[in-house]
Amino acid sequence: MVWRTTLITFTTCFLLGTTFTHWIADHNVLWRSPLTAEALQDSIAYYSLLGHGPAGLGWVYITIGLLGVAAVGSRIVSGYRGEGDGNGDVLFDGGSVVLLAGITYNQAVEVFPSITSIPSPLPRRLAQHALYPALSNAVRDLANDNVITAVMLTGVLLLQAGRYYSSRSSPSYVELPSEASSEPTSGAEDEPIRRPGTPWREMTEDEAMELASDDEGERKGAAPAARARRAKGKGGR
Repeated sequence: MVWRTTLITFTTCFLLGTTFTHWIADHNVLWRSPLTAEALQDSIAYYSLLGHGPAGLGWVYITIGLLGVAAVGSRIVSGYRGEGDGNGDVLFDGGSVVLLAGITYNQAVEVFPSITSIPSPLPRRLAQHALYPALSNAVRDLANDNVITAVMLTGVLLLQAGRYYSSRSSPSYVELPSEASSEPTSGAEDEPIRRPGTPWREMTEDEAMELASDDEGERKGAAPAARARRAKGKGGR
């Protein structure tokens, strides 16, 4: 159904957008070389604020993710029951379910524990604190997990695009009439008389009588000519 496709697309785009917002903290951790202590402290401060923000933000994230999983799951169940559009819909939806399950596992096992391990407020001299090495490893892991999540969400969008492409209605073709067979069939008397060179239609009674008279005249005219040719042949002998 259209509402399920819309729900899957909107939820996936929302989750992908929220993942991209972490790039402001992950960029310096992943791509800056050499990695500086300032970049690590900025990333730690960012995730400290994120992990201890309003609880409602986390529930919004979880609810939207569950809506996307439920939409894909309900559609794959419909596909197994034969209620889908066919053309490999179960394959695309099944791949989406696998990717969403991987994202759910990654968020529950890797991302959530890493974020909750970062305290708030942070110590004043963070670089000299005993927790600094553990916090540095936590933000590195979070940056890697966010990249993995973004790639899998992009895969969900690509699978849904492939599903849409495969389920498009095939172009309609006009069936051309087959050529009439030269041999008469058993039901030839029931078929309408067709005149070559014109659209196929049933001839009227007047047209049929006119055609019959023309054929009879041709046969009568051909008989004297045939007799003349035979007489001429005998005389030549």
